Amino acid sequence: MNNVSATKPYQKRRRFSPEFKADIVAECLEPGASVSRISLENGLNTNMVRRWINEARRAPKRSGFVSVALPAATSAPSNQSVPDKRSTIRIEIPRAGGSVVVEWPAEQAHQCAALLRDLLG
Repeated sequence: MNNVSATKPYQKRRRFSPEFKADIVAECLEPGASVSRISLENGLNTNMVRRWINEARRAPKRSGFVSVALPAATSAPSNQSVPDKRSTIRIEIPRAGGSVVVEWPAEQAHQCAALLRDLLG
């Protein structure tokens, strides 16, 4: 009698970056999102994703504001001494631990664009 045995090859434990985990958690926290569906779509174990969600909720919250050093402003005309909301660029990026908010003077939009290219590039 011939006995045939097959062993499952050793699978190395997968590691996920904090950014990937944060993206999955953020997607799961959207209103109406199904943790099971999101897990299956990404080839993940649902229990593991639920653990990531619990860990994210227990993590200390950060303010979400980024301090950015701006070059010295040129002298503005006296009628524009106080900038209004329309002359400010505001970018809010939602993250699992809180939003990142960047506010930038509209007259320096090219510098804001350069910062975003550096961050995203």
